[in-house]
Amino acid sequence: MSFFSFLSEPIPRFAFGLVVLVLGFSYMYKGWNACVLGRFNYWSGFLPITMISPWLTHLPPGKRSLIKRKEGMLAHMFVGPSFFICGLLCICAGCDFVNLPGTKTLNLILNGGDPNKPTAVSFDENTGRYAFPILVKSGGKFYKHFFETRISEEHDILGRKLDKMIPDQETNIDGARIKHASGK
Repeated sequence: MSFFSFLSEPIPRFAFGLVVLVLGFSYMYKGWNACVLGRFNYWSGFLPITMISPWLTHLPPGKRSLIKRKEGMLAHMFVGPSFFICGLLCICAGCDFVNLPGTKTLNLILNGGDPNKPTAVSFDENTGRYAFPILVKSGGKFYKHFFETRISEEHDILGRKLDKMIPDQETNIDGARIKHASGK
């Protein structure tokens, strides 16, 4: 018996979809605060919960609360983009639960508007799990491109010839001119 078995009825399914949609929009708002404004809230209690608390706190802190505000580059670089990704996935899942084309629209966007391209993201409504076939297909190319390619010093990424960053030395330390060997 699955956790999502109660979603076989239309009314609980619609209500759960609305909750997931609201959660997604909350993550988008938190992502805006973190990426653009550079701040996010966290709970400063027990350490393991503190690590995941930015994803659990959705209401503003009270006067005498353990919820604190953090500002800095951590918010811009890590927390904000992760909020945006969580928000996007929650919005897509919520749309799927309320019978709107959430994951289908996401695939259309990721595939550049071509519905004939293979599925990039799939969502199983029975188990509530996402699958990312695009990562399986492109993982080998990604690994080969970033970890097995040699960087050329003569050409840039587009294949254009580069000028030397350090020109040949014309004088030595004493200021005397150096004759260059032709190398032939």
